[in-house]
Amino acid sequence: MAMIRRDGAVKTVKIAELKNRLSHYLRLVQRGESILVCERDWVIARIDRISRETSVPESDTAWLDRLERRGVIRSGSGKLSRQWLARRPKGQADVVAALLRDREEGR
Repeated sequence: MAMIRRDGAVKTVKIAELKNRLSHYLRLVQRGESILVCERDWVIARIDRISRETSVPESDTAWLDRLERRGVIRSGSGKLSRQWLARRPKGQADVVAALLRDREEGR
């Protein structure tokens, strides 16, 4: 399944296909195409080419520093207290049951 846009092609691919042919799809991205990654017919991610000027940080610390300078995140001011860590959420949610319901509904 493929969709065409004015500024280039957008292809959709399921996760298993992407895993099996990753190099092929990365070459398409290098040529300027966008890839939409689907899980059970839901788009969950998009792979786009980045500009050559975009640099990859050398470490997580450099990346976090850059995000903090841009105001996206704020560093913590100290350690969390044991009292705060000991508190438990008040909710009684069954995460596994919610996940199974979600899967049955096809999300």
